[in-house]
Amino acid sequence: MIMITDELLVYRARDGDLRAYEVLIQRYQDKVYNLAARMINNREDAHDLVQETFIQIYKSLRHFRGDCSFGTWLYRVATNKCLDFLRRKKPEQVFHPASEKDELIADSRDGPEESLLKEEEAYVVRKALASLPRNYRMVLVLHHYQLLGYKEIAEILDLPVKTVATRLYRARRILREKLTGGESGEMQAGRNKHGQLPGGGISLI
Repeated sequence: MIMITDELLVYRARDGDLRAYEVLIQRYQDKVYNLAARMINNREDAHDLVQETFIQIYKSLRHFRGDCSFGTWLYRVATNKCLDFLRRKKPEQVFHPASEKDELIADSRDGPEESLLKEEEAYVVRKALASLPRNYRMVLVLHHYQLLGYKEIAEILDLPVKTVATRLYRARRILREKLTGGESGEMQAGRNKHGQLPGGGISLI
């Protein structure tokens, strides 16, 4: 089966083919949601931002010229939505630890104690991530959770690649201090044998 490219779907959607736009939404809605959920730690707000993102994209389809990939363009809109949301909110209004739980499927081999431990560790990581400056948090989420490379992140955020690398380095350093209790860090979390944090596989080495 031949997969229709994003660009062709965009052109069809611009001509009024709503089904083509639905396919684009299906391809990217989970990625956009995961980005928003990691950035703001609130499911309802994350779902709202996903809707706002795709509504704005649909209204702006006529402006898409193919200078970058559709995915990059979509991430630009989504990251701006997240950052604008965070600018309007105080930190305590964004993070809701009592209601937010990791949506990852638990390993069926884990007993109740192991599952609880993983959940607690994931909570600590989420809380530490939420405490990072939003610009640092964004590059960390895009690189480690969205699995995007430095160059693509630079395109999305309209930054030099060197700036992306610098922010990512500083974000890791701050996160490491918070999670290990170093310097001004208050929280602690375990690492696995590869030096990775639980709840996301972020390497601190």
